[in-house]
Amino acid sequence: MSQHSSSAPRGWDAAESPFHAAERLVQQHAGVNEEAESIGRRGIRRYMPDQHRQFYAEQPFMVFGGLDANGQPWATLRAAEPGFVSSPDPRTLRIDGGVLPGDPLAGYWQPGMMIGGLGLQAQTRRRNRVNGVVSSVDGDTVTLEVMQSFGNCAKYIQSRTPTFIARGATGTQTPVETSTQLSDADRALLANADTFFIASANVSEDAGPARGADVSHRGGMPGFVRVDDATTLTTPDFSGNRFFNTLGNLLHDPRAGLLFVDFANGDMLYVAALAEIVWDGPELARFPLAERLVRFRITEVRRSRQALPFRWSEVGYAPQFVTPALRPALQPASLPASPLASTPESPWKKLKIAAVHEETPMIRSFYFESADGSPLPAYEPGQYLPIRVPVDGLDKPLTRTYTLSDTSNRRQYRITVKRDGVGSSWLHERFAAGMQVEAMAPRGAFTYDSTSSRPAVFISAGIGITPMITMLHHAIAAREPHSAPTPLHFFHGARRDGDRPFSAHLRELASRHPAVSMHLFDSAADPASPALSGTVPGRVTLAEIKRALPFDDYDFYLCGPESFMRDLYEGLRALNVADNRIRFEAFGPATVKRTSAIPPALAENAQSSRPANMPANDETGIPITFARSQRTVQWLPKNGTLLELAEACGIAAPSSCRSGMCGTCSTRVLDGRVAYEEPTDAAIAAGHALICMGRPVADEVAAKDGLTLEL
Repeated sequence: MSQHSSSAPRGWDAAESPFHAAERLVQQHAGVNEEAESIGRRGIRRYMPDQHRQFYAEQPFMVFGGLDANGQPWATLRAAEPGFVSSPDPRTLRIDGGVLPGDPLAGYWQPGMMIGGLGLQAQTRRRNRVNGVVSSVDGDTVTLEVMQSFGNCAKYIQSRTPTFIARGATGTQTPVETSTQLSDADRALLANADTFFIASANVSEDAGPARGADVSHRGGMPGFVRVDDATTLTTPDFSGNRFFNTLGNLLHDPRAGLLFVDFANGDMLYVAALAEIVWDGPELARFPLAERLVRFRITEVRRSRQALPFRWSEVGYAPQFVTPALRPALQPASLPASPLASTPESPWKKLKIAAVHEETPMIRSFYFESADGSPLPAYEPGQYLPIRVPVDGLDKPLTRTYTLSDTSNRRQYRITVKRDGVGSSWLHERFAAGMQVEAMAPRGAFTYDSTSSRPAVFISAGIGITPMITMLHHAIAAREPHSAPTPLHFFHGARRDGDRPFSAHLRELASRHPAVSMHLFDSAADPASPALSGTVPGRVTLAEIKRALPFDDYDFYLCGPESFMRDLYEGLRALNVADNRIRFEAFGPATVKRTSAIPPALAENAQSSRPANMPANDETGIPITFARSQRTVQWLPKNGTLLELAEACGIAAPSSCRSGMCGTCSTRVLDGRVAYEEPTDAAIAAGHALICMGRPVADEVAAKDGLTLEL
């Protein structure tokens, strides 16, 4: 029985980041640092969920990455009958045998060795990751103390089913062949490869809890590994979980270990190389879907013949590679000059600066247009624009993300930037009309819910006004004149009105739109001077918000400094405002901790303490039974997903990506039906549900009979 209980920590339980400095640097370069930190703290654990433990035990092989005596990373495999990998408790992984001939880590499986592990079930495209340190070795049995554990999405995994073959049936083993460059046979294998594994490491003490070795999967159509010559390979880096574990390690230490499997005859080709990250350039267009490239300079090659005791079914290519646009890529991979036929455009586009406007002495708005006159990609209110800032004295441009501060019109973007830091200072000092800048398409998960019929309350301070004014513009345009105006409440705090961007525009909006209730606060206003119309001395506080809001049920949007958002979020939750009705732009994701939705049993008891302007929701409930926990509770739409409901009730439920990609949360459905508001990437096994995205089917049958989960 598992020793992990519902009281065990969920997500990352350390104060330090789950990522080391080089990983965070790559995340920042890609413009996803805040997103990665937030998702990483939710999905990376220092123990294995029960589902991962069971998953590893069911596999006939597992991929590992580690270091030899010289610090060179190698990726390798261990394989045996299912069960050779086991987990006596959530923090321990045991590998009992499975050593293959030619293992480059032979002799180095010793206590203290840093190991990265990857469990992969190719036929279902499931995979999970575990990193740790060897705690003991007994012959071929290795015990690993888990330091990091998380699920991965199913992207880019080619489907093929292995059939186990007794070692003697694979023929006589030959000595491992070694070289400093690829042979013709090696080049042919790599040129036709659709899968490889890569080991990397950062074992520096400075890496803290993110220290260790790592092994990752890479997949693509045959030809995605370009053999430039006998000692050089170039591979694409596709969009993944955005953790950038491999690239972060390679930025710290360029040594890498690649493993290629010959699925036809069981040969294993191990490659040691020095990696160089190619961040951009015209070469990217030769690799469909690539966001960047990695070039490998080979230092050693080892081939172990017929080492893997499997034969494999025919390959089923990952759905990402068999869209109509990419089907021409299914050509013979013997054309190294053109690894794939399709040539998509680079993710970075040229934008032209149309105008620069000073909003306050410290804040400026920059207006962008397409450099070639084509329409700009649309975006959701609240999303941000990644741009490259070519700061003088730096070898590479900085990647910065700035919230778009006006509604999308396909002709022009606007960002509004406070001068605060190297990148923003460069924008203020150097950006002028007529210049060009590189930008990606807008992105970001902090967006306005235009489908909600509830009144919206926008609360911000300082430069946090930028997503809020975009949302306000969008809400006004969406609700007028097509429907009866729904109240919109706008709160913003600044030191003085002269420090507030768009101050006159906000007042003008309130005067033209009766549904807009405007509340502007000046914390450092001169008490001897008369206040401007519509402004209030002081700060935006929960008390002021309660005083201003009439009786109703609201959606809250928060953006501002960390302490500002934390105080408001915790205050709203203390007033029994449902967690899923409070959205915020996390400037520091580690500092604003979400709390679980209020369990239905507690919500009923909390009504007497609900303030007049925060009424209860009387939507119809559906009974949800957690069989193993022997709990039945009423699910309401405000409780969110089944995973959120389970967590709110203190019921341990495995999860990782929380977005339907990795399959970690798959749970057996004993009775009832589950629906999904959005498609899931992970395959859903028969009789199971992905509870991180699932909700009970809401109909009369469900309201009566309910839903029963195995949890």
